Amino acid sequence: MPVQRRPRTILKLSGDGFQDWFSGLVTNSLGAPVTFAALLTPQGKIIADFFVTDRGDHLLIDTPVHMGPALQKRLKMYRLRAPIEIEDMSESLHLHCFWNMDDEAAIGAADPRLPALGRRSISDVPRDDTGDWDAHRLSLGVPDSEWDFGVQTTFPADACMDQLNGVDFHGGCFVGQEVVSRMRRMTTVRKRMRGLVLDGPAEQGDKITAVGRTVGNVLHVHGSIAMALVRLDRLREATDAPEVRGRRVQVMKSVIGTDD
Repeated sequence: MPVQRRPRTILKLSGDGFQDWFSGLVTNSLGAPVTFAALLTPQGKIIADFFVTDRGDHLLIDTPVHMGPALQKRLKMYRLRAPIEIEDMSESLHLHCFWNMDDEAAIGAADPRLPALGRRSISDVPRDDTGDWDAHRLSLGVPDSEWDFGVQTTFPADACMDQLNGVDFHGGCFVGQEVVSRMRRMTTVRKRMRGLVLDGPAEQGDKITAVGRTVGNVLHVHGSIAMALVRLDRLREATDAPEVRGRRVQVMKSVIGTDD
């Protein structure tokens, strides 16, 4: 059973009416025990994506460290004078990811994005690392903001949040909902993050080409696998296999096994 502790900003949210207040801001309806969601700009770009763990009298929100300051700042801005408490618990709590478990009910809660990702657990006891989480999630073609994108650079659909149970299109309103809903109703998604299987060296920023045309850009590389932002329309139109630095690459199917 591989396990790895991930560096996360962990916020504790409590106070009078904290669940209703937070639910009105984020992209997903909160559900026990863990929910995947994001806080967006009014223009629909991701300020931070995160996991929400319901502890009854409080919520624990864990997000990549580089997104933590922006998330805290925006939550405090939206709080105004509401009796909501936002406490940084990053020094005392630890997030661990587990996968390939024999008994999947033993530790933590299932990752709400994709069953094959495994389970997640927040506790006050750190564990020794025995696995490589980055390699595991890349092998499944799952985008992760810890490596693949930054603050206010990416729409939820670009990062496949709509395919990874991160957006509720039938719930209540949230910040940026108009833009996200309009993109879903009125357009076909043109760009998605997709996993790559490499046949040679590559680096972040490399172009993916097909018949001399750019069809995507490499976002993150880990050995022979990578994550890229791909123009799906151009990939479909390509008559030759895509390449990076003149070597063929395999673009994985979407996280739900389709070409969308």
